[in-house]
Amino acid sequence: MGEAWDYFRMFVEYPFALRRFLKERLTVDKAQAIVRERMAQRDEHFLQCVERTIYRYPPSPYLALLKRAGCDLGDLRALVKQRGLENALCELREEGVYIGFEELKGRKPIVRNGLELDTNAHSFDNPFTSRHFSLPSSGSTGRAVTVGVNLENIGARMPDHLLLRKAQGLLGMPTIFWFGILPDFTSSTLIGNEYINSRPRMWFSQIGWRDSKRWLKYDVAQLYILLGLQMMGAQVPFPRIVRVDEALVIAQELVKMVRTEGRCHLHTHISRGLRVAIAAREAGLDLKGVTIHGGGEPITAAKVRAIKESGARFWGSYSTTETDGMLGAACINGVDPSDVHLLKDMFALVTFPHEVEGFDLRVPAFHVTSLLPTAPKVLLNAQLDDYGIVEERECGCELASYGFTTHLHKISSYSKLTGEGVTLIGTELVRVLEEVLPTRFGGGPLDYQIAEEEEAGGLTRLSLIIHPRVKIQDERAVIACVLTELRNSSAMADAAQVTWRDADTLRIVRKEPIWTGRGKFMPLHLARTE
Repeated sequence: MGEAWDYFRMFVEYPFALRRFLKERLTVDKAQAIVRERMAQRDEHFLQCVERTIYRYPPSPYLALLKRAGCDLGDLRALVKQRGLENALCELREEGVYIGFEELKGRKPIVRNGLELDTNAHSFDNPFTSRHFSLPSSGSTGRAVTVGVNLENIGARMPDHLLLRKAQGLLGMPTIFWFGILPDFTSSTLIGNEYINSRPRMWFSQIGWRDSKRWLKYDVAQLYILLGLQMMGAQVPFPRIVRVDEALVIAQELVKMVRTEGRCHLHTHISRGLRVAIAAREAGLDLKGVTIHGGGEPITAAKVRAIKESGARFWGSYSTTETDGMLGAACINGVDPSDVHLLKDMFALVTFPHEVEGFDLRVPAFHVTSLLPTAPKVLLNAQLDDYGIVEERECGCELASYGFTTHLHKISSYSKLTGEGVTLIGTELVRVLEEVLPTRFGGGPLDYQIAEEEEAGGLTRLSLIIHPRVKIQDERAVIACVLTELRNSSAMADAAQVTWRDADTLRIVRKEPIWTGRGKFMPLHLARTE
């Protein structure tokens, strides 16, 4: 009933909210002023957000954690003043004031030294923001997590996006999108781009109109969102379906645009950008004048090198569902292709050691705190399932001039499989490996394993390792079974299986599954960014 009500409310409220939102457009001067003010008042903005969304909101799970730590609002103010924001957050983390990744998703209760709280994914929703429409989170957990999209938050995030485009030389450059229709998050990107007068000339979607099991719900919502934009005068292109194995179509359009415009920007996930580059090289097309921008999975040297061999430039970014979008923007003078600036006007980030259950791995997990009052999720030391190198550095690029001196690079996930720009929480695949496949094809839980691997050309593949002792007549039936299980899971898992099917991402390798040096068997082997 709640989901149906949200859906109905979106249809009623969306046009009016969109009209208010698009009354004005954001300029570079205004964006610079906003970011500089937010950086100057960063600590105070954090305290204001915590006071409103936690201390003055009794149901907040964070309030119980802060009380258990003996930290009232006055204590927190003093701590931030004395130690600085990041040091204060580290001290709170030591005292158990944080939300684990599984807790943030609502899959585990919060347990801290005698305190136990039963929560769900919506326990961390910002109670003081509107939800103009909803999107499912990326992940396969047996139940989708809905993320509310707030137009005010899109507007609050766009100053950083606009300054990023200025720093990367993308302002005024004709743009092509290669992102999916709903349940993908492209609708938010379209609205944000309209707000900064940077609408795409073309939009290609790797997801078809009736690919999802929930196609009627998503297709109607997508058309309604587009209709609303067009009624506001936005020149939004209608999506054209181009599958991931049809990247040559994108390459040809880029070449045409460069011929007429002199330059072009392709906004997509890095793996799809790589496919475009490979298709262009194989067809003898030169992508000089093209800038490819995106993330969606770890940015590796092999992927970036292969893209540049086509003649194109590449700039990366780091985004998460939990932060409702971009958390890090590419550094022009980065130490490696994965180097991004933390957007410090919107987020604070610290790391803390985390033992990855079932993976024989200890990582410095990212813990993120949101600083914007419009953020859809209240994040206070919220643990992501990502880790990497975090360092302070003056790089001399334009983004550093705004105070964005915290750099993240070599970012990897410890729980998600990534391929072709879609991510999947590993827990659902563990169920398929340990229960579904042995039941249908024989063998046991130790006979099936998935390994995430990057090929020499940069494409990420998922190898389904099957022990040779398991006698299987038709290996294609095994892959079909995995894809069917994903289709019957969450909406985003359904979307993932469509992309992986078209890209031939999943392949079978007949060998003995890998055991760790400590003699442990891990059903998933995730790629590590070295």
